[in-house]
Amino acid sequence: MRASLVTSEARPGADEDAAGVLGDVAVLLDGAGIPQRFRAGCHHSVAWFSHTLAAHLLARATDPALSLRESLAAAIAEVRALHEHECDLEAGSPSATVVAVRRVGEQLEHLVLCDSSVLLHGRDGTVRRLTDDRVDHLVIPGDAGRPAGAPRSAEAVEALRNAPGGFWLARHEPEAAEEALIGSVPLAELAAVHLVSDGVTRAVDLLGTHTASTLSRALLSAPEEVIRQLRAAERDLPQGARPRKIHDDATALTLRW
Repeated sequence: MRASLVTSEARPGADEDAAGVLGDVAVLLDGAGIPQRFRAGCHHSVAWFSHTLAAHLLARATDPALSLRESLAAAIAEVRALHEHECDLEAGSPSATVVAVRRVGEQLEHLVLCDSSVLLHGRDGTVRRLTDDRVDHLVIPGDAGRPAGAPRSAEAVEALRNAPGGFWLARHEPEAAEEALIGSVPLAELAAVHLVSDGVTRAVDLLGTHTASTLSRALLSAPEEVIRQLRAAERDLPQGARPRKIHDDATALTLRW
C-alpha cells in the first residue's frame, strides 16, 4: 500500500484533523469545532482529542481479532481513561468524526462515523462516496416554524449529539462506535481510496466545484491544486452564502495498491 497526504489548516497551528497509516490500517479524524460551552467540562483541546484518538484507533485496528467497531470502541475508552480523572466529561467534552479503512486478505473494510467521507475509486473509473449524513437530516422541535434559511439553535442540535434519533460521532462514549456505518469491498475492484474530512468535501457540498468523481480524480493527479482551488472558492463566496467558518481544516489521505 502506498499512502499520500495533503492537509491545510483553517488557522495556523490549530489543525483539528488527524490522519495516519499503520500497517494495513488508515484513519482520518476531524475534530468537531463546536462552541466551547458544549465542551466546557474538559480542558483539553479538540486537536488533542482528535490526534490522541487517531493514534489509539490505529493501534487497536491493527489487531485482526477486533472488528473496526470494536477497535473504535476500545480506542474511545482508552482516551476517556486518559482524562476522565481530571475532566468532567459529562459536562461536555471534545468530539470528532471518524473514517477508517483496513485491508483484511483481499477485502478492504471501511468504517464511517459522522460526516467525513471515504471515496472508493474503482478500477472501472466509477467513484462511490461513503458518508454518514445523519447530521444533515435532524428532526428538531420547532423546525416547522423556522424561516427558510434561518440557522438552527446550537443548543437544539447539541441535544441530539450522540443521542437516539440524532447523530453520532466519537466523544467519550464507547457505545457510539456501534453507530458507525461499516462494510467491505474487494480490493481487486479498487484503484485508490481517499479518506477526506468535510473540509475537502466542501468542494462538492458547499462550493459545487466538484462532484465526488471529479474530486477523486483531482486528488489522484494534483491534490495540492485541489486545496488551492478550495481556498480560493471559499474566499469568493458571497457574504450571504458563507458558512459559520469561512475556512475549515481540509485533509485527504490517499491509498493505492
